[in-house]
Amino acid sequence: MDTLRIAILGSGYMGGSYAECIARYNTRVQLTAIAGGTRAPALAARYGVAYEPEYSALLARDDVDAVLIATPHDGHRDQALAAARAGKHVLIEKPMATSVRACDEMIAAFAAAGVVLEVIKTLRFRGSIARALRLIAEGAIGRVRAISGRSLFIGTGIEDKHWTMDADQGGMLLDMGCHNFDILCALAGVAPRRIYSTVTTYEGPPYLRRNAMTQINFDGDVTAQMWMSYEFPSPGLPDNAHRYLVVGEHGMLDIDGYGKLRIGAGESWEDVWQQPPIDYINRPLDPVRLEAFYTQTQLFVDDVLDGRTPAVSGADGRRAVAMVEAAWQSSQTGQSVALS
Repeated sequence: MDTLRIAILGSGYMGGSYAECIARYNTRVQLTAIAGGTRAPALAARYGVAYEPEYSALLARDDVDAVLIATPHDGHRDQALAAARAGKHVLIEKPMATSVRACDEMIAAFAAAGVVLEVIKTLRFRGSIARALRLIAEGAIGRVRAISGRSLFIGTGIEDKHWTMDADQGGMLLDMGCHNFDILCALAGVAPRRIYSTVTTYEGPPYLRRNAMTQINFDGDVTAQMWMSYEFPSPGLPDNAHRYLVVGEHGMLDIDGYGKLRIGAGESWEDVWQQPPIDYINRPLDPVRLEAFYTQTQLFVDDVLDGRTPAVSGADGRRAVAMVEAAWQSSQTGQSVALS
């Protein structure tokens, strides 16, 4: 097989983003069909591919080798398990599922079926964060000792995604926390072992789990703090949508996921790279925004076709969900929670 034939399940904001990536930017791949959601017929027509009114019909197609799942969180488990039973590879949007138990079921099912499961974690592939990870791997600041992260918003920015704040969907703690915790793990380079967190919401229902202050202990005496809020007052705090300070043995990295990457070593700070502006509201299909997305979809395509180890595995997706679960448990009990 020299071309991976992919179908998309989900036709909303993210489904449209991935359709653009696969059709316009990725290689060794063909977009063949789209299903799921009221916008699916129009999205399929836009890219000249088949529309399937039922997911089961999409999975039965001979011209579908893999499915990209971009649907609300609570559908991920059942949709992924159905794909595994049909022998389809899967690239699934974060969070991998709404519980660790569901993640474990998915991992086992894909292993048994002999097909690939990868989890979308696009923040790893944003320009400033990807470059920071390379600098850490190259030893530019020595062994990482501590990390401080901030993800602070006045609101979601895409208010029609109200479902992300529902309890059944895990609230904003799961929707964004799985991103934040994954990045902390990638920056630390070692396994997380214990979490203490306070999770709250100030506005009340229907908005849930919109603020969290979390401390994480990692192997090797690495510590991290993560402050997440979707109820920040106006005018907000500029340049803090995804901001991380990484302190190493002999240097520091100041990472703005939507702006500059700076390195501090010796007596001064140096600019390493500047992210071009991203307007995810008014220009969602701008190639500047899509770069991280088509980078990961290309990795998935190459991983499947070349038989490589997944770039972001089911185990990686499970770990982020486990950290979210532990943070919520810690907040409810007032105790720190061990991670296995």
